[in-house]
Amino acid sequence: MASGRTISASFLTGRDGRVIRLCQSLSDGIGEAIADAARRRDFRNQYGKISATRDAGTGLGAGKLQRDALCTRGRQGKAPFSNRNLRWHPLVVAAEKPPFAKEIERIEIQGTGNAQTLNFVLKDARGRQRKFPADKVYSMPERFVALPKHWLPHIEALRHWSDALWTQNSCVIAAQEACDWRDAVETYAVLGIAIAVEFYGADFDELHGKVVSLLKSQSVDRKVALPSRYFPVAGADIVQCPLCRRRVSATLEDFRKLERGETWQPAWRTSKQNEGDDSSIQLMHVNPLVEGEIRHRADNVRYGHRWCNVAMTDHSLAEVLGIMKSVVDAHNPEGKW
Repeated sequence: MASGRTISASFLTGRDGRVIRLCQSLSDGIGEAIADAARRRDFRNQYGKISATRDAGTGLGAGKLQRDALCTRGRQGKAPFSNRNLRWHPLVVAAEKPPFAKEIERIEIQGTGNAQTLNFVLKDARGRQRKFPADKVYSMPERFVALPKHWLPHIEALRHWSDALWTQNSCVIAAQEACDWRDAVETYAVLGIAIAVEFYGADFDELHGKVVSLLKSQSVDRKVALPSRYFPVAGADIVQCPLCRRRVSATLEDFRKLERGETWQPAWRTSKQNEGDDSSIQLMHVNPLVEGEIRHRADNVRYGHRWCNVAMTDHSLAEVLGIMKSVVDAHNPEGKW
C-alpha cells in the first residue's frame, strides 16, 4: 500500500512559508510564557518544534502542535491520499462537490509501467485549461475537488496499480480534513495555549493576550483579520476536555479498576505505549468532520483525553451524551445511582 512521505513534502508556496513562519512566531511566543527554562525547552521539543514541510517532516521533525493543527492525519492504502499534508492543500477528494472547492475538468494518466503519473486538468480564472501532475498539485492557484466521476474512466487501470505507484502519486487530501490556512493557524494557537497552561504552568490571561496580539499582526494576508469570531476567549473553553469537562491535565485513573498490564515492545523501537493510556492527550473534534463543511476550526478543535476521544469516535458531543445517558438508564432502571 502507499506509504512514506507525501510527494512534494519539502515544497512550499510563498503563502505556505508565511503561514508556517507565523506558527513559528506563535510557538516562540507561547514558549516565552513558560517561566522555567527546562520546561520551556521541553515544550519546544515535544510540542512547539516547526518543520518547513507539508507533512511536518520525518520522525519527530515537528512538534505535536504542527502535526495536529496544520497537517491532515497520516493515511495509507491503495488511494492517492497524502500520508499527511497541509490542511489548506489545494486538491481535495469528496463524494459530492463541497461548497469551498471548484471541480476539476478531468484526470489523465501519463506514462507507462512504474512511471505512471496522475495529471489533474482544471480551468483557471481566465478559462484556460491547465494540467498539474501529481507532484505539482500543491501549486494549484485555488482549491479544487476531484469527484467520483473524474476517477471513473480510470478505475480498471488504477485497480492494478502497485504500492509504489500509489506512493508516488499521494497528492490529495480528504475534503473533511481540509480547512483554510487561517483556521489551521487559530487551531495551532488554541492547542498551544491549552498545552502551555495545563502542562507547563503558563498564565492563561497573559498568554491569551499575547497570542491574540500575534494573530492580529499576521502578515500572511493583510485582507484577513485575526483572530476570527471562532477564536475562544474563555479559559474553560480551551483547557477542558470536550467530553468529560475535566481539565486536560487531569487523569482518569480513578475510573480504572484494574491495572493496565504491560505488553511486549521491541527493544529496538521507540515505545509509544503511553499514547494508549486513558489520560493521554489526543486531538478531538467536538462535532465530527464532514465533507461539505469546514470544521477544523478554533471553535471545534480541542485536546482531550484518549478515553474520551475513543468514546466519541466520529459522533457529535450531543450524540455521545445521548447514548451515555441511555446506557446509564438501562443499567440503572430504578434511578438508584
